[in-house]
Amino acid sequence: MQLSAKELLKDRLVALAKLRSKLNTAPTLALIWVGNDPQTAIFIHRKQALAKKLDCQFSLHHFDQADQKQLEAVLSGLNRRTDIHGIVLQLPLPEPIDTERLISQIDRHKDVDNLRGDSPYDSPTVLGIIALLRFHQIPIEKMTTVILGAGKLVGAPLAKVFAKNNWPLTVIARQARRQAEQIKTCDLLISATGVKDIVLPTMVNPQMTVVDGSGVDIDVETIEPLVKTITPARGAIGPLTVSFLFENLLRAAAATQKSSLKHSA
Repeated sequence: MQLSAKELLKDRLVALAKLRSKLNTAPTLALIWVGNDPQTAIFIHRKQALAKKLDCQFSLHHFDQADQKQLEAVLSGLNRRTDIHGIVLQLPLPEPIDTERLISQIDRHKDVDNLRGDSPYDSPTVLGIIALLRFHQIPIEKMTTVILGAGKLVGAPLAKVFAKNNWPLTVIARQARRQAEQIKTCDLLISATGVKDIVLPTMVNPQMTVVDGSGVDIDVETIEPLVKTITPARGAIGPLTVSFLFENLLRAAAATQKSSLKHSA
């Protein structure tokens, strides 16, 4: 069975529209993208489409190629602009760009992706995964869970949520295929390595729930018959990530609006 997000996304759109209606200014998201990867372009288009639905502004800073100094200058300018409420650094960035240095320079109050780790906002993908599991009444807190990957966008922040709640968890950051037997014994497998089809039939069992946190880790057609439930190849984690990204943006805009009213009083 596939874990559909269709109804959940409908409910979330209504909730987001309600949040948007309380703002007197247009929330503005700035996105920095280097390169021309087709899959990344699709993901960015989803963000642009939701921005339009919610009457938010979307400022795309796209470069075929860029160097460290150029990106730092753009980021510095966005940090200073009071009309920019959220900043997204589209990952991965090409070498030799120092990604960690750039992330550290994002204003933490505008870090709606929580790449820094100390943002006021939670990781959108993590929020999306947990919301989908809760929507389908999957008892995360009672399941033995394995997370494949420890990246900034999914694996690491998701592991922090599990640790904070004392939910059973094993994190396998690398060489997952060498640990297939260990992975196979878990109840919930969340894979977010960004490695295409890394989850093999030898890693799953008939009672397992499987989540693809990157969109490429799992060949759903192959794995679905072998497990209890699985996220679909499209239309679930990706759109939910975008939905929660915009919730963070709306919250950031609301905080700015509140601060402005306080200072003008």
